[in-house]
Order: sequence, then structure tokens, then C-alpha cells
Amino acid sequence: MYSEVFSSRLKEVRKSHGFTLREVAAELNINFQNISRYETSITEPDIETLAQLSDFYGASIDWLIGVRTLPGKREDFLRPVSKWNGIKIRSTGFPRKMKLARAALNISQAKAAKGIEIPRSTLTKYELGQLQPNIEVLARTVLFYNITADWLLGLSELPSPLLFEVS
Repeated sequence: MYSEVFSSRLKEVRKSHGFTLREVAAELNINFQNISRYETSITEPDIETLAQLSDFYGASIDWLIGVRTLPGKREDFLRPVSKWNGIKIRSTGFPRKMKLARAALNISQAKAAKGIEIPRSTLTKYELGQLQPNIEVLARTVLFYNITADWLLGLSELPSPLLFEVS
């Protein structure tokens, strides 16, 4: 479900900014066929590429993957596109934040894995930096922990979606 939303929104945001696949690919140094595969749900980007796409388009990862419907018009929460600044997530950031999110709820790995609907061994690999989640697991993770994907992947200092959602 989240993969299809991601593909649709990725294509939508690219077209809304008037970019071709080749222009985006050249700017991000990604093969244009990969961008096309992301937009047609053939394959998913890794979390670093997901973060790059989010940063480039100025769109929240949470919005891109469909876990949050932010208030107002889309233009109200999309940052203006400018020359991509080459933001990179640190390889240690994601595993550390996975542990922090679980610690904030004071729950065991077993309980967190059950809530995210993954094997405990998989959660251990995420927390050790040995594995990266796909979009479905990323979406379930941010919903379970009630955090933003942007924070989890190092694009935001705001861990909670409550900081920017209208109540």
C-alpha cells in the first residue's frame, strides 16, 4: 500500500515542479531508469536515495510514503525546490534513532518488532545498521513509534508528527 502511494506521489511532485525523469536523474546522479522504476512501483529506493529525493523536491518523507496527511494545500508543506544541497544521512543516524525511538517508549525489541510486524531479528539488524527497511516497513515503523520518517532518516530535528499536524 505505502509503496504505491510513494510511487504516485513521487511522480506527482516531479511533474508539479516541471522536471523530466532525466533532469532529476542528472541532478541527483541517479540513473533515470531507476527514477522511472520508483515512479512505477517496480522497485524502491534505499533510505539514502529516499532522503535525497525528499530533500531535492522539498517534500516530507512522511507525505511521500503516505503515512501523514499534512494540513493545508500541498504547496504549504513542500519546501521550494532549489539546487539540491547533496544532503546525506549518516550511516550511524538511522540505527541510533531506531534505538532512541524504542527507548522513548521503554519497550523491548520483541514488543517493538511485533508492533512493526517484523521479526525481532530484523529489528536487531536495523538497530545495528546491518539492514535498511523498505518503504512498507519504514511506514509501519513511523506509525508505530509516532515519529516522523524525516527525523528517523536525518532530514528533520522534529521527531514527533504532533509538532506539525493540526489537532
